[in-house]
Amino acid sequence: MRPVWSGTISFGLVAIPVKLFHAVRKKSVSFNQLDERDLNRIRYRKVNAESGDQVSDDHIVKGYEISKGRYVVVDPDELEPFMPVPTKRIDLEEFVLLEEIDPVFFDTAYHLAPDTDPKPYVLLARAMEPSGKVAIGRFVMRNKQYTAAIRAEEGRLVMSSLAYADEVVDPAEIDELTGLDEVDVNDREVAMAESLVESLTAEFEPEKYHDEYREQVMALIQMKADGEEIAAPETPSDAPKVVDIMAALEASVAAAKQARANHPATTAETA
Repeated sequence: MRPVWSGTISFGLVAIPVKLFHAVRKKSVSFNQLDERDLNRIRYRKVNAESGDQVSDDHIVKGYEISKGRYVVVDPDELEPFMPVPTKRIDLEEFVLLEEIDPVFFDTAYHLAPDTDPKPYVLLARAMEPSGKVAIGRFVMRNKQYTAAIRAEEGRLVMSSLAYADEVVDPAEIDELTGLDEVDVNDREVAMAESLVESLTAEFEPEKYHDEYREQVMALIQMKADGEEIAAPETPSDAPKVVDIMAALEASVAAAKQARANHPATTAETA
């Protein structure tokens, strides 16, 4: 696996050479648009929105829309002085507790691996892990500056880029989230909801969860490629609307307890 970036973790007078690798490989199903007559790819042209005339790259400039239909044209040379300078460093500025970072700030995850001598890398990981502290720093990759959080996990360093505070949507902007503290919920309903949560509590096993849509579409594509006959799957009916929330909670708790009792692991433990 090839690194996407390499440089050093820098704090104080310490410099730790590292390589950056993607921690997640996004998977999706993408389709090309084709001409149904001969299955050739459909191509797109750059055209003037008003005249419909094709425009060559020589006449295309960058513009920022400041109001409807009004643009400010910016030359790439004017942007050059503001471009962050690639420093090949992750400059650590402070250490904070992981629980102080709202998960909404976490963006892309990376594995940090040692480059050349692994000892400084291992020392930092072992120093951070017992405390649960997270290092906050800045780095530049592909002419863009990022803020990142580095945490130690099982002797390794994992880094996540962070959203900026002004990029995070304030819940107060969402009308449906206002006034929730005024909703009347009684103690019995809360206790029943807590019981349902408890009955469904388990250790997180990410392997249990799959992108079922992607898997089914890929299976469909393979069947069509093999010339197999396709049978349309049954469309699930809409779930009934909940009328009596207490009755629904009680039924859900009973079903969850029954499912837990019938689980093979539970049966083996009581055998």
